[in-house]
Amino acid sequence: MPKKLDYRAVWTDARALLAADKEAIAAIAGFFIFMSAWVSAFLVPPLIVENLDDTNQAIQEISRYFEANWRVLVPTMLVTIYGNLSLYVLMSGRPLSKVGDALGIAAALFAPYLLASLIVGWATLAGFLMLILPGLYLSGRFAILPAVVAQNVGGGINKSVIRTWRVTSHCGWAILFLMLFVAVFLRIVAGVADAAIVAICQSIVGEEGVPIVESAVKALFVTLEAVAFTLMLIAVNRQLSAQTPYL
Repeated sequence: MPKKLDYRAVWTDARALLAADKEAIAAIAGFFIFMSAWVSAFLVPPLIVENLDDTNQAIQEISRYFEANWRVLVPTMLVTIYGNLSLYVLMSGRPLSKVGDALGIAAALFAPYLLASLIVGWATLAGFLMLILPGLYLSGRFAILPAVVAQNVGGGINKSVIRTWRVTSHCGWAILFLMLFVAVFLRIVAGVADAAIVAICQSIVGEEGVPIVESAVKALFVTLEAVAFTLMLIAVNRQLSAQTPYL
């Protein structure tokens, strides 16, 4: 019988995960994700690609942006990845006595997770370069990789990637559609809130606004989005893993 992803069950499980560990989630996300996003938003200008129709020009603009800002982008990105992985470990079902246990396990898994992410990242990029649809499909199939790595059921990089592929079989598009829905909803809310905060700051102090406050608001919504995706993908992994036998 083909596997099926129940969106309502994902929502219910994600809410239960948040309720069970909300203090620890807030501590990890606040320190590693919010602070990194705040520093990045305050020190680095937003990436604006003027001509998305011209692929070569868009790639050049992104490359120039990264070359100009890599000293901030690389360390904040690594800290954010580590924070996200710590959240996955925290809610992986492992027996943990304190938050420090999740941080320690995430540190041990960090390098293997980066290598596994590079493997699936290159595969997904190849799918996008060949045709858009294969890239989108692979994005859905590999989305739960951090949840699988955090469970440590794969026994290594290759086995974690293979396990991810097996767990998401028949559900790649369903996972992708769920991710897109959540992303669009959160981006709309974040855009409205950001515009409101910018308008309020400019009305108080003038056209220059209050950059440190505005960047904090951006960082807050980056953090909320990261936590929401973590909860959602852990719930997806739990539901589909229950339908996938171990070999």
